[in-house]
Amino acid sequence: MSTDDRFEEIKRLLDSTVSEFQSLFESAGGFEDSRVGNGWNPESIQPEIHFLESKPLPELMNIAQVRKRALFQNRVVSFMKPREQDVELVGQPVLRLVPFWLIKGFHECFYFRGNSYKIDLPDDVVAVEVEGKIRDLVGHETGDSLRIAGLTRRILGKRDLSGVKAFRLNDVTELAYMYNEGSYFVNSEGEEDLEAEAFFERKLPLQNVSLQELITRFPDAELVKSSVSTEDLVRKLHTAIVKPPVAFSKILSNRFQITTLAEYLMPVYSFMFQWRGQKKQLSVHGFTGGVFQ
Repeated sequence: MSTDDRFEEIKRLLDSTVSEFQSLFESAGGFEDSRVGNGWNPESIQPEIHFLESKPLPELMNIAQVRKRALFQNRVVSFMKPREQDVELVGQPVLRLVPFWLIKGFHECFYFRGNSYKIDLPDDVVAVEVEGKIRDLVGHETGDSLRIAGLTRRILGKRDLSGVKAFRLNDVTELAYMYNEGSYFVNSEGEEDLEAEAFFERKLPLQNVSLQELITRFPDAELVKSSVSTEDLVRKLHTAIVKPPVAFSKILSNRFQITTLAEYLMPVYSFMFQWRGQKKQLSVHGFTGGVFQ
């Protein structure tokens, strides 16, 4: 459901006549009976895949060649490094696609609840009729009931009426609304990663692709396995934002909607170098060119 559709639904509820209101109340149920939205069926949600375009491989290769001697640097005598020509590349670079996940959604709930009101009155009011019934007046300060018979005696006795300022309206049915939204950005281990979130919020050369398109384009790429599933992410968001109303009699609509479920794939190239029988790996960020071991 789009935002416009949701606003139209809210407007329809607010514009309900008395008869429609009663019909809505009768159709309402419990918190678990009125579920709508894709969040209740996470297995049906297909995530979008965003691939971050990499620098050309020859450029990344040059970065790795510049940094390869440092892999075998003597930690005790820091200036002792192998000669550049003695450090050899072993095999071909391996492209690893590292996943990050973004999930956004909201929970909104229309619900009925019972209530009672104490309505303030002007000082000169001595009786109130609502829907054909004379309502008991109450003292504004004490809340004590001041029934009509006693009030009449007070009027005839010309007693002070300044304390008569309110009446109670009981057995009221309210249609109420609550809304919560949330989001998470997590790494492949399922841990929140604010640094990566800030990185992907930049204007980046991201491509929306399918998994099959990635496999066709990079047949030898290694997709780093994520320890979290889409169902895990939806459950995490559900725990954070889906809460029943504190007090309600019936639930009219219990919507849990996932608005964004996206997988971001960051390219990392791994280079294996060898020197004097030792092998060490150097990883280069495909987009920034940053180096890490």
